[in-house]
Amino acid sequence: ALPASTAPPDIVAPAAVMARTVALLLAAFVGSSSALNLRSNATSTFTINDKVYVDGLLYSESAALNDNLGCHEHKGTSSFKVCGCGVKVLAHMMTECQTYQQYDAQIGKCDCSSTACDEVTLKSGYSAPFNWNAASFEISPC
Repeated sequence: ALPASTAPPDIVAPAAVMARTVALLLAAFVGSSSALNLRSNATSTFTINDKVYVDGLLYSESAALNDNLGCHEHKGTSSFKVCGCGVKVLAHMMTECQTYQQYDAQIGKCDCSSTACDEVTLKSGYSAPFNWNAASFEISPC
């Protein structure tokens, strides 16, 4: 006979599998609902002064910036301008807003004491500077 504290393996295994499955489903549900809450509440208050220019053209401004937060792909440009103190851009040489050594640059000062726009041509190199093109950029609130 088996000791009272030891159940047969065929009874323990399904119970353990069921417990693990419930725990995984619960973790997945909690994780996805948290992500959904973060997305749905991820709006910022931008002013009419907040503007993002990419490759010399107005990309987004004011309240429309809420619809353009996050990562964006681009064919490649080294020209960015950010106006206002409520928005910034992080330009990346790599696609999908991946970072790569010194080839990432923040545009936008997030300084409300200044009304000047931050206009940047992406450059690198010490003795022979050269322009580098961003393949993606990320718009975010300050």
